[in-house]
Amino acid sequence: MMTGPAPGVFRLSSWRSCRAFLILTGLMAISCAQSLCPRQMYEGPPLPKEQVGIVRSGCMEESGLTIMITQIDGKVVADGCADFALLPGDHHIELSAKQQSPKAEIPVTGSGMVFGRPTPMASRPEEGSRVVWASTSPLRIPCRVQAGQEVIIVGTKGMGEDWQARCQEQTR
Repeated sequence: MMTGPAPGVFRLSSWRSCRAFLILTGLMAISCAQSLCPRQMYEGPPLPKEQVGIVRSGCMEESGLTIMITQIDGKVVADGCADFALLPGDHHIELSAKQQSPKAEIPVTGSGMVFGRPTPMASRPEEGSRVVWASTSPLRIPCRVQAGQEVIIVGTKGMGEDWQARCQEQTR
């Protein structure tokens, strides 16, 4: 004769599972929140945002030119598309850039019926964008940040290998 678990055993197991789930969810939320914070690029404890300047990279794909930060004041940065917290003052930033072609959509050439629903036939999935130009050498620019200020790296591509970038105060 088979019997179920003793009273309370299932409840205890469910409670442990629920508690473990809540702990893991909390840890993931903390990790996600920290990744959204600017990377601290100065020595010492973190300072309030009113006492530091924030430099935002130019990694916005809609602009056509993606500008990544490779170094700040001679320190190599791992994630060139992150935001960085700096002490107020003059800084030297090294950049790289790339330009991607716009995404192309492939037209649907026909349709058919599968399980009573129309489905495309002879179509391919949307092609991703591809890099059509990339900087071959780093661009070094000066950037002055003030306490409580946010600046963003903006730039334009010129002819051939030429491109330029600068720090621009970001309006809130």
